[in-house]
Amino acid sequence: MHLTLVRNATLEIRMAGLRLLVDPQLDPAGARPAVPDTPNPRRNPLVDLPEPLEALVAGLDAVLVTHMHQDHFDDTARRLLPRGISILCQPEDAARLRDDGFTDVRPVADEARLGDVAISRTGGRHGTGEIGRAMAPVSGFVLDAPGELKLYIAGDTILCDEVRDALARHRPDVAVVNASAARFLEGDPIVMSADDVVALARHAPDLHIVAVHLEAIAHATETRADLRARLQAEGLTDRVAVPEDGSEVPL
Repeated sequence: MHLTLVRNATLEIRMAGLRLLVDPQLDPAGARPAVPDTPNPRRNPLVDLPEPLEALVAGLDAVLVTHMHQDHFDDTARRLLPRGISILCQPEDAARLRDDGFTDVRPVADEARLGDVAISRTGGRHGTGEIGRAMAPVSGFVLDAPGELKLYIAGDTILCDEVRDALARHRPDVAVVNASAARFLEGDPIVMSADDVVALARHAPDLHIVAVHLEAIAHATETRADLRARLQAEGLTDRVAVPEDGSEVPL
């Protein structure tokens, strides 16, 4: 398996002979307005893609969409992705994707298959309290294929019972988590904070963690440097990777 962070939560995955794109946020820098009611209102994305759009969308076998917020499936992705490409999503998003003109939308209620890859959907909480309920629903995916590392893409979630249940049920080798402690002016973080990442590493000592979703959307409150410093202090740098945009993660 080869795992590359494109930008934000957008991942390129090569496994079992397939090339998959996860949560395609493909807009150029500054294409969208600031997220309302956030501590650092700036136009998004904050940075450009690390490679040409054409290279990202060419030769794809499928797209996985954890949920339909604009930083996970944006207008450029909607415009450029081939209409016949296989898109796996949570059931709540299938109608919207079909309305966008995609003809091979495959909602994953529990499990699905893509070639030799078994795909299981997992739950999550995109924040706490009323904000978390308003941001729902969100999902993650576990990808499992013979002879490959088992990969858990947690999606936009804080550390919660749903994440712990996914780890207990599927026992992945690698987990990709969305960090940065993004938040609104009120309420708690809506994705994992450095505290969450450390707690996850302590909870699952055999898990290799990849922290993404950093330095691309302005409502983040923690940077890569913040997270790396915390991991260094906790002695976790060998277990938690914090990749730069465009880099392949050594697994």
